[in-house]
Amino acid sequence: MKNPIEQINNINGKEDFLDFVARLAENAKENPEEWANATVPDYLTQLASWVEDYSAVDSTGDWDKFDYKTFAKILYMGKIYE
Repeated sequence: MKNPIEQINNINGKEDFLDFVARLAENAKENPEEWANATVPDYLTQLASWVEDYSAVDSTGDWDKFDYKTFAKILYMGKIYE
């Protein structure tokens, strides 16, 4: 995956986000050895851990105004959507 931080910083809308997610999924399939969290439970646990840790030290965003409901819906729909 080409510089993921640069890709994240260049997300300006839905299409950019969808492209990033597609590239992330492709990377997981092609380079599983690069992933510290290879299972869905490990991935979700560490995602939550990162939010907990990073939101405590990041002063660049307003973590209280983040749209957690929409993000939760996105994560859940990935479980059930066919």
